[in-house]
Amino acid sequence: MEDLSIYIHWPFCKSKCPYCDFMSIPKNDSKEYEEVENWLLKDLKISLRELEDPFIKTIFFGGGTPSLMGPKTIEKIVNFITKNYKTDHDIEISLEANPATFSNKKLQEIKDAGVNRLSLGVQSFQNKNLKFLGRIYDSEQALKAAEMVASIFSNYSFDFIYGYQTQSMDDLKDDLTKAVNFDCPHVSCYQLTFEEGTPFFQLLREGKIRPINEEQEVEIFEYIQNFLREFFFNRYEISNYALKNFESKHNLAYWKYQNYLGIGPSAHSRLVFDNQKYELKKYSNLDKWKSNLSNNPPAYEEKRILTDYEQLEEIFVMGLRLSDGILVESLKSKFSDSMLNSIFERIVFLRDKNLLKKSDTHIRLSESGVLKQNSIVEFLFN
Repeated sequence: MEDLSIYIHWPFCKSKCPYCDFMSIPKNDSKEYEEVENWLLKDLKISLRELEDPFIKTIFFGGGTPSLMGPKTIEKIVNFITKNYKTDHDIEISLEANPATFSNKKLQEIKDAGVNRLSLGVQSFQNKNLKFLGRIYDSEQALKAAEMVASIFSNYSFDFIYGYQTQSMDDLKDDLTKAVNFDCPHVSCYQLTFEEGTPFFQLLREGKIRPINEEQEVEIFEYIQNFLREFFFNRYEISNYALKNFESKHNLAYWKYQNYLGIGPSAHSRLVFDNQKYELKKYSNLDKWKSNLSNNPPAYEEKRILTDYEQLEEIFVMGLRLSDGILVESLKSKFSDSMLNSIFERIVFLRDKNLLKKSDTHIRLSESGVLKQNSIVEFLFN
């Protein structure tokens, strides 16, 4: 089998943020935590058994808030993978953490369990912004958490959200300055989105909160990029900036449309079986997910073969997010000329509009096309 990345979804958090549309359950129950940890290990063993000789490049613990997991369970999962399967010699093992969910001792235990990359969901260092975003910690806790992460891990990321009404440009500058002062080698800056079904979406519909306008969006995006460039950060993806060799290998697997296996409730996979690419999704309901794992063999809530056209579209959805873009040769090796010709005609049109760049080797977004990526893909495939 080709290279594989593994995503492990921890379904619990202490409190649901008003902008979050991920599968997460606000709960603080150590007994249920332990039960789900055992089910995750079972899900992992069953799922890997279906794959033929996978070579595992990355492991990512996401959620939810996986820093609530027991370090011993993290260690069991990591050990099961690394002792039973071929892995990269420098396999990246990442975990997302909420600043309010760990002590210095627990963070060290997480590292000792095998995690070598920590993604800290700071979101902001400003109290008024943390309150607006519904975070469960204050500025002092965020700074303390950042200090602990920087002292224990050499490979780590600070994640921020931007583009909302309580945030000023001075706030943003202060957040980025603090990240740089902590010698953080990777920074993620995500624009706040209003996802259907979230409390923020409802408040938006009621006119109680408002999104930033397009002019502000461009101004903030360019400010972040220019600020971080001064400190040698490269924007290698629309929302992600890294010092050299600190890019997220796991997320690059998504953006490069490589194989990934999702473990846990609601987890998605893209896998090749019998030379066909499959879209798979585990059961989202926690009880159904657990119950289904007792079947032999367990089923997926969704499992279907992706058509060539769907795969091509997904490659553009993911690949255009990368600053390097998409390799033309990889497209020509996977898809027919007749399928590519109609897309390439539209690409030339967008290139002439200065929204895309196309060379003999790569297709990428232009500077003016970066914030129009969704509209560009929609034009290419609709």
